[in-house]
Amino acid sequence: MNLIWDREQQTIRGCFVNLLITLSILSLLIYGILFDTRVVERLKTLETLIIGFFGASFGIWATKSVMEDRK
Repeated sequence: MNLIWDREQQTIRGCFVNLLITLSILSLLIYGILFDTRVVERLKTLETLIIGFFGASFGIWATKSVMEDRK
């Protein structure tokens, strides 16, 4: 439960959100590669958006962690 919920701040942990995003992207890729080539074509068109969303969520989480450490 410590992986999901931060008891001190009473919030969901950022690393858990990033884990969910990563697992979702990987499951889409695996499904597309194994079962449906149309999914691969669609993922190719969305790759910039996927990378940007993942990068932004990780960047926000990392920035928040650094700012909290400075306090």
